[in-house]
Amino acid sequence: MMEQGQISARQFFVLIFVYLLGTAFFFRPGGLIAIAKQDAWMVPLWTGTAGFLISLIWIKLASHYPGLTIIQICTQAAGKWIGGIIALLYIGYFVQLSAFVTRNLGDFMKQALMPRTPITVFHVMFLTVVCYAVIKGVETLARATEFLFPIFTLTLLFIFLAALSEWNWERFQGMFQMNAWKTMKETRSMIGFPFMESLSFMMLFPYVRSKMKSSFILALLISALLLSVGVFFTLGVLGATRASHTTYPLFLIVQEIRIGTFFEHLESTLAIILLIAIFIKLGIAYYGAVLGLCQLFQVDNRTWIAISLILLISGLSLGFDNILENIEFGKRYDFEYNIVYAIIFPLLLLSITWVRHGKGKQKAGSSS
Repeated sequence: MMEQGQISARQFFVLIFVYLLGTAFFFRPGGLIAIAKQDAWMVPLWTGTAGFLISLIWIKLASHYPGLTIIQICTQAAGKWIGGIIALLYIGYFVQLSAFVTRNLGDFMKQALMPRTPITVFHVMFLTVVCYAVIKGVETLARATEFLFPIFTLTLLFIFLAALSEWNWERFQGMFQMNAWKTMKETRSMIGFPFMESLSFMMLFPYVRSKMKSSFILALLISALLLSVGVFFTLGVLGATRASHTTYPLFLIVQEIRIGTFFEHLESTLAIILLIAIFIKLGIAYYGAVLGLCQLFQVDNRTWIAISLILLISGLSLGFDNILENIEFGKRYDFEYNIVYAIIFPLLLLSITWVRHGKGKQKAGSSS
């Protein structure tokens, strides 16, 4: 059955907010601090600004095709064959994004919590839960996110407050000494992850009841600001040297939290909010792949497509031998990979739309 659900502006805002902030807050700070040292907190500000400007292209494109997803826009703008090929590439993008997110989950669980458990076990178990949510539809994803959002935010706030006892302003000595152009070049991958990846929400645009544009832009800008705060917090608690030498700085912060003799070893608490963040991000990407296949090939029932993608995504997520390969690939190619889907294809579709509208006006003028 094709999607009939609707989500509110508030639910849409929460979806985007956790999608952008959740996984990036876990996986980004260490790499950024390794490159930009004490100035790393500035990186989310400029990459978020770039992400905002890029998102204006998607909003402009969607305004020409109200009520259509990016898959439907492709075939509507570029025709059945060329548009169909672009739409198929977008579906491949959503599948690959799902595989990246799944692998991030597996790497974290295996490295930090359960090193003896095969990584595929984490992949299949989590994909099964997400698959069920996707089969139930966009309203289920939105409601689940709305329910989990307070747990996510309150747990993060608790971690922040508990770790403030380790804060030291001296760890910011040497600030404002970075080479701006070199740093921007080396941290450009953050435009790709997480900001360009919010392209996935073009699959949800038609199902937002009201204030879609303002909710999207506001969530993107607030997420960029809070990512900057998160990196600043990591620097203040761990310092540039320690933070840059660990894959998951936030996990290290949580490990060292001590409140009396009762609150300690809170790693499982961190795992809970990471699972929430990954559930939401994976759910959106997975939903985009399933709905895209249904729309492109005019399939009414998405159940078996959703179930079959569990095996495909689980297999693709094993494409890297280890976490270091995963991180290195993201650092080198995230921006270039995402730019094709986030900028080149939307601009191409927008150009075709403008040309067609121009020809339509010329014909209308000559006939009158």
